[in-house]
Amino acid sequence: MRIFRYATMTPEEKREIFGRARADIDSVRDAVAELIAAVRQRGDAAIVEQVARFDGVELTPDRFRVSDAEIEEAFASVGPELIDTIKEQIRWSTKFHEAQKTDKQWAMELEKGVIAGQITRPIPSVAVYVPGGLASYPTTTQILTVPARVAGVPRICVFTPPKNMVPEIIVAAQLAGAHEIYRIGGVAAIAAAAYGTETIPRVDKIVGPGNVYVQAAKMLVFGQVAIDMPAGPSEAIILADESARPDWCAADILARAEHDPNAAGVLVTHVEELAHATAREVERQAQVTPRKDIVLESLRRYSCIIITDSLEESIAVTNEYAPEHLQLMVQDPFGVLPRIEHAGSVFLGHYAPVAVGDYASGVNHTLPTGGWARVFSPIGVDTYQKKIEFEYLTPEGLGRLKHIVYRLSEVEKLPAHGDSVRHRFGEYRRLDQTD
Repeated sequence: MRIFRYATMTPEEKREIFGRARADIDSVRDAVAELIAAVRQRGDAAIVEQVARFDGVELTPDRFRVSDAEIEEAFASVGPELIDTIKEQIRWSTKFHEAQKTDKQWAMELEKGVIAGQITRPIPSVAVYVPGGLASYPTTTQILTVPARVAGVPRICVFTPPKNMVPEIIVAAQLAGAHEIYRIGGVAAIAAAAYGTETIPRVDKIVGPGNVYVQAAKMLVFGQVAIDMPAGPSEAIILADESARPDWCAADILARAEHDPNAAGVLVTHVEELAHATAREVERQAQVTPRKDIVLESLRRYSCIIITDSLEESIAVTNEYAPEHLQLMVQDPFGVLPRIEHAGSVFLGHYAPVAVGDYASGVNHTLPTGGWARVFSPIGVDTYQKKIEFEYLTPEGLGRLKHIVYRLSEVEKLPAHGDSVRHRFGEYRRLDQTD
């Protein structure tokens, strides 16, 4: 595993490590645009072709949506212990996301006779995209669906590639509150959700992670529908001091690395002994991990260890990286937390590995990747809601504000704006008046 000293990293090394596997949208944009156009123009027929081409599955339109009978079969084929585990997971997720709910309506009197407020409403319909590829993700299914249900979305549609449509995903989607489940993935799923087809009604927003093609598709359909954020390969920084154990650090790095060859597990520490001991542990543990090939490729690409000169510099490096997941394996994690500016989700202390957030604690693990934690938030209840503002003015209240409207409408050369207020006070300009 590569070890860098932050002070001597070259600009090229920083671009590689801090840039990691950001989706190179430009490299696939034209190809993705063609696939979207095909679905938009030919609907179901284009989906059939793309599923056969990219997934190697022959699928007819009547099989796009998972049927009630197939849902029953899925529950029958999944053991009761696993169903109970998924239910428990959903219970934790529900508890966490219900705490995010805000009052549906509030109002305040800004000035006598001037009342303003806000109403919260759910988005009418959403597509939850669950990626496929090297694994199937019932956990991602439920963690994306639960906050949509808590938000009150009337129509929640789950999309995942046909090869990854295992019974566990169907069970998780159904238990979490999905209304429709489709065995369609990739660009075809994004295009179908955005534009609709003969058998798939369009949605209002698309949410969920995916590969570079899925991310490009989401960017290209934005405007036709809303989207959540860029979310690509998994990544984590472990910010550690002398209290951290190298075998635990190594195990957590491998947990990220096994996701995908483009995933990133990074240790940032000012403790040189810990850095080298962790590197040795990574090499040892990687030899016996079941997904060794994927892990070794991930370790080669974007995973590394960065040695800093101090804890303060480690914090600065972490904020510069803006990780999806951040583990604070330090003596005083709650003391460090207020100094963290950019991270999707933070795991405090030595007994909070990222895997717990992935599977058990209820926090949402669909997070901004590739440095986008600088400006985006995790998926949550507010992802599936929108706000409506309102205001009420009495004649007295409007009188208190009219001079602002008059003056600024003149500055912006929009006189009818001012006149719309003047009419209410009998101050409007008559037709026989001249400027």
